[in-house]
Amino acid sequence: MVIAPVKGKINIKYILCLLVLICFNNTYAINIIEKNEISPVIFENINIPLSLLNISGIPFTSFHVLNDIQRARSQKQIMDLCQRVDSTYKKLNWGKSPCISVPWKYDYVSENGNPLIYWDFISDSLDEDQKKNITVVLGGVHPDELTPIHLAFQFAEALQKNPELYANSHVIVAPLVNPDGFFTNPPKRTNANGVDLNRNFPTATWNKYAYQVWLKSKQKDRRKFPGYFANSEQGTRFQADLLEKFHPDKVISIHAPLAFLDLDYEIPQLLSIRKLTDQQKKARNLAELLSRSAGNYKIKDLGIYPGSLGNYAGNERIIPTITLEMSSSNPKFVKKFWNDFSPGLFKAIKYEFKKHQFADIGNSNTDNQ
Repeated sequence: MVIAPVKGKINIKYILCLLVLICFNNTYAINIIEKNEISPVIFENINIPLSLLNISGIPFTSFHVLNDIQRARSQKQIMDLCQRVDSTYKKLNWGKSPCISVPWKYDYVSENGNPLIYWDFISDSLDEDQKKNITVVLGGVHPDELTPIHLAFQFAEALQKNPELYANSHVIVAPLVNPDGFFTNPPKRTNANGVDLNRNFPTATWNKYAYQVWLKSKQKDRRKFPGYFANSEQGTRFQADLLEKFHPDKVISIHAPLAFLDLDYEIPQLLSIRKLTDQQKKARNLAELLSRSAGNYKIKDLGIYPGSLGNYAGNERIIPTITLEMSSSNPKFVKKFWNDFSPGLFKAIKYEFKKHQFADIGNSNTDNQ
C-alpha cells in the first residue's frame, strides 16, 4: 500500500485506523476513532491509489464511516446547544424550549464554538415558481432582547409540526444568530468579541462611516460597537451566507423593544422618482400586512446604519427587509407576543414577492403614492 506524503506528522494509530476501515468493519473503526479522539479530517490529505479502491472482496464504502462520524459529532454539538438553550429557558421561566423539536443544521460556529443553527422548511411538492417564494426569518441577533429568541424558536417549532403552514412557500429560520451573547449571564447585545452583529455587515459605506457613526452618534456605546473591520464576525458571515445561499424574496429580523415595524427596501436609482414602482408597493404592502395582523402595529422608518442588515440586504441587495421590533424584552410577555405576531408571520411567509423585476421603473401609469 502506497500512501502519499502528508503535511505534518501522522501518528501510527491513524494509519492503523485507516487499515481497520478497509479490512474490518465500520462499527469497529468508529469505536477506535472515537476512543482515541481522532478527527476524521486527519485522512483528508491521504492519497489512496485508485488501484486499491477495488480490492477483491473489500468494499471501499467503509470510508463513508468518516462522514458518518462527522455527522454524529455535528448532531452532538447541536444537542449540546439545545441543552444550554433549555437551561436558559428554565431560568427565564419559559419551560422546555422548542430547540430539540427541529432537525437543525449548521455551516458556521460562533467565536465560542456554538453552532449557528438554521433549518429550511420546504415542501417537496412545490413547483419551481413556488420555490422562489423564499423568506429568511432571523432571531437572537441581540440576545439581551430576549423575547425575539422565544418567538423565533416557537415559530420554527410551529412550522415543523404543521407543514401546511408553509405548503406554498420556502422558509429558512435561524432562531439564535448570537448564541454566545445569549449564554452570558446576563445575556448581552454583542457577541463574544464585543461586536454588534447588526453593525458589522460589509456595506458600501462601512469603511468610511461605521466607526465615525459609532464614535459620534452613539457616544462610544460598547453595546453598538461595529467591530474593527466589516464582516469580521462569524454571526455576520452566517447571516450573509444565508442570503447568498437561498436568495430570499424577503427577510424578517425579530428584535425588541422599540415597538414598531421598520421596512428597508431602498433602491438608490429610484430615490429621485416620486412614484412608487410595483415592487416598492409590494414591499410596503408586506409591512402593512404584518401591521394589520398585529392590530395596526406602528410602521416607522428608522433609517439605515453602516453595517446594518437593513442596509446590507434591503438597500444594497434589494431584498425587502423588515425589522419587527416588539414592544418589550421582558420574558414575561412571550405568550402575548406569540399571539400578537405569529398570525402575521404565517401570512408573511406566503406573501409572494418576486424580486429583481424592474420593468415598471419609470412607468408613467404607476399611481402616485
